[in-house]
Amino acid sequence: MISEDDKNKVRDATDLVALVSETVELRPRGNTDLWGCCPFHGEKTPSFHVIPATQVWHCFGCGEGGDAFTYVMKREGLSFPESIRYLADRAGIELEEDHSFKRSGTKRNRLVEVCEETCSFYHTLLMRGKDARGRDYCKERELDAETCRKYRLGFAPGHGMLVRHLGSKGFTPQEMIDANVAFRSRGGGLVDRFFDRVMFPIFDEQGRCIAFGGRALDKEKTNAKYLNSSETPIFHKGKNLYGFNWAKDHIVNNNEAIVVEGYISAMSCWKAGIENIVAVLGTALTENHVKTLMRFTKKIVYMFDGDAAGQKAARRAVQFIEKDDLDLRCVILPNGQDPDDFVRANGGEALRELLDNSIPLMDFVFGKLEEESDISTPGGRAKAMRSALELIYPLRASYMIDSYYMQIADRLGLDVDTIRASAGKVFREVQQREETARRREKQRERAQSSPDTQQAAGAPAPAPSGYDEVPYEEVPYDYEPVEDPVQGAPVPTEADAGPDAGNGLLTDLERRQLACEHELLTLLTTYPDSFRVYAERITEVEWVDARSETIAWSILATPEGTAPADAMAAARTVCPEAAQLVGSGLLSATSKHPTETNIEFLLDTLELYTTRRRMKTAQARLRSNRSMSSDERRELAIQATRDAARIRELEQAVEGIADPFRE
Repeated sequence: MISEDDKNKVRDATDLVALVSETVELRPRGNTDLWGCCPFHGEKTPSFHVIPATQVWHCFGCGEGGDAFTYVMKREGLSFPESIRYLADRAGIELEEDHSFKRSGTKRNRLVEVCEETCSFYHTLLMRGKDARGRDYCKERELDAETCRKYRLGFAPGHGMLVRHLGSKGFTPQEMIDANVAFRSRGGGLVDRFFDRVMFPIFDEQGRCIAFGGRALDKEKTNAKYLNSSETPIFHKGKNLYGFNWAKDHIVNNNEAIVVEGYISAMSCWKAGIENIVAVLGTALTENHVKTLMRFTKKIVYMFDGDAAGQKAARRAVQFIEKDDLDLRCVILPNGQDPDDFVRANGGEALRELLDNSIPLMDFVFGKLEEESDISTPGGRAKAMRSALELIYPLRASYMIDSYYMQIADRLGLDVDTIRASAGKVFREVQQREETARRREKQRERAQSSPDTQQAAGAPAPAPSGYDEVPYEEVPYDYEPVEDPVQGAPVPTEADAGPDAGNGLLTDLERRQLACEHELLTLLTTYPDSFRVYAERITEVEWVDARSETIAWSILATPEGTAPADAMAAARTVCPEAAQLVGSGLLSATSKHPTETNIEFLLDTLELYTTRRRMKTAQARLRSNRSMSSDERRELAIQATRDAARIRELEQAVEGIADPFRE
């Protein structure tokens, strides 16, 4: 526990004006008070008030206020004790905390201590260890001793050396696992997460180690060149930036932040004299990254790799161009080079020249669309127009949207009304794709967290060579995570847990069909031979949950005479959570009808729901899609009429049987 005396020491040693001035430009108004734009909400008229005499602050715009501790808590996202330690470190004050507290600490602090000790251990092995392979790799990449010391690079030998070292320092196995530096093997033993890798420690804004990236030295022994720490309570790759602890002061001094992709690219730029440099950690630029950088500057230059992935990342960054008065610019390196390649070939001055000539991000991406399509032809213009509309989809609710339509029209030589008329259709299609992607991402996350999947994905036993491979999902630098939901799109809730998890927030019709799918799977597993004659009807089902379709066809693919246990084994082979899905049906246990009647009822009901969904989609298209030709509209109307007739037939077929899917 931090004593009151220590709190007062830290408070007295902290100048609130100097602290705030690190990220906010303060100007005097009146005799003594200072004013600036609030760093916690977007504004152009200063409403952020600092009173030097009393060392307090208040924002009349958002209502926040307090002293130096509350300011740091708000700015850095820290707890109250953490804000005291943050300011104590800043002022060079050593806190005399209670001994028992220092020994046990909070869970978050203990995880930081595990990472710090791991970082020191690996760094020592790199700089002075007997195994020189890590040093050889650093020499090959022109990472000299000074760079290795600055970035605290390390070498991970594996073979349980880290686990034994951390154990000798008093850290528990669970703390090592929670910090993601170790995991349990199938045999139950504790194993080093990183083996035979050069280590790149990742630090938080205060310079504390919180995670690692490991580069394999022997790619023959692993399927991944880079192995990165997974998300932990202290590390989030969508929030943290590599090198930010060193770069933040230089970002303020230069009023500019340079963002690259990759550890070594950031190091190369630093060595070349570009010190306001940070790197994203296996993701594209996120909103949290932008918010962090905007506390220190309004100008961000995203230096993309010159390959296709880099250009794709540039387009993803368009969604941030309207963040307050953010000046988001970009530089694309030539010939597919990354910053490290470019600096080695051309030097730091050439890179600085490119950065000085950075262009607004929107100008770049619109220009690339023109290059990718032959806009001298109608087809080329149509392709470029569609790509441009997909590009500005994240900005569709902006008050500037008409100006973007005009930019596209001017570049393509089209009338702005043509662009505006096409935007709605394109935006709806993009939203549907993103909703589908979110459902799949949710399904993947739920599948990974299910007991069957966790067991299946458990850590493999060490290979005969002694190599301790680790279960993980490698995240490449061009990985595009599913992030914040699209504006207006439904957000998954706790109600989505259970067998239908992963399908997002479903409509009533989709939920009923999903329940029917699970009932069918339960019967299908128990009576696989009875369903074989209905295979053609099953092909017509438009499944709500793709897992249901996968399980159904895996069972139907078994030979005739397959026992229920073997059918279940086939289902589990293709879907780890098959037991959960297959076991959720109740019809076979509650219905008094014969099995054959129940099967026909379920197939009729599934077709009914499928047809209703198809008809609903067709009606929506007829109402809203004005770009359809008269022939297309006629064909769609005819199909809708046929579907309506089929719905009446199916409703009559199921009418005499108790329907468990009705409200």
